[in-house]
Amino acid sequence: MVTIEQITADKKQFMPLLLLADEQESMINRYLERGDMFAMYNPAREVVCVAVITQEGDGVRELKNIAVPPQHQRKGYGKEMVEFLCQHYSKQSRIMYVGTGDSKQHVSFYTNCGFKYSHCIPNFFTLNYEHPIIEDGKILTDMLYFRKHLANLHIIPKNERTATFVTSLVELWKTSVRESHHFLDTDDIENLIPFVHDSIRDIEHLIVLYQKEKTIAFIGIENQKIEMLFVAPDNFGQGFGKTLINIAIKDYHAIYIDVNEQNQTAENFYKHIGFQTFERTNTDEQGNPFPILKMKLI
Repeated sequence: MVTIEQITADKKQFMPLLLLADEQESMINRYLERGDMFAMYNPAREVVCVAVITQEGDGVRELKNIAVPPQHQRKGYGKEMVEFLCQHYSKQSRIMYVGTGDSKQHVSFYTNCGFKYSHCIPNFFTLNYEHPIIEDGKILTDMLYFRKHLANLHIIPKNERTATFVTSLVELWKTSVRESHHFLDTDDIENLIPFVHDSIRDIEHLIVLYQKEKTIAFIGIENQKIEMLFVAPDNFGQGFGKTLINIAIKDYHAIYIDVNEQNQTAENFYKHIGFQTFERTNTDEQGNPFPILKMKLI
């Protein structure tokens, strides 16, 4: 079990580690004191990861530095730190940026953490660093920026699912379905509302994502099966669906999901994660003529 602590004094004691991620001390000094610093410790109180994150205004945070000692790399500490930071700042910030060089290893790491490409600052490394920065055998020139939208996660027990709360999730479900389930007409959607209402109220595990006070996504899990996953249309493509799927798999051991055959986008999404179809039915659970693909995580 690791612990993560905020460092508020003597930040420069970690300079040798920070230099693994940012090779020029004068560049680190630009953000070290104004940034929040966190250190991750293993049970032996060894530092296994450090990170510095700054506030850039308008609900924006920037991950300026994250470093793992060589002997502790490829053990998941960096990703765990990123997940901690995203959750830690989700109540007060809406988006997180990170800049990196055009390194396959670093780009892959951030995309696996849910970041998506945002923009590029040309010649950043050549203009700001006193010596060439070399990664993957090539000299870095441009700074590539990636961003991740933040959300605050809440687990909602059954005794907190008031009628008003359930109705609000039903409304999110309706708007999401209208944008993603084009094979359903208005009557189909209205006829499903009672089933959706009862499912939200009674599902064993219900997790909801918020951006500040706005509900943006939810997932329901029971008996290792993802029974529902819906994201508000304004938040499509921002990684929240994958975030919830990862939680369902990691924390609730979910390995099953049902998908409408006509929803090709959803089927491809789950295939990409690792689900495969093992059975097909001609109707949905209510007996409607909408074929269902039963999928299992392989």
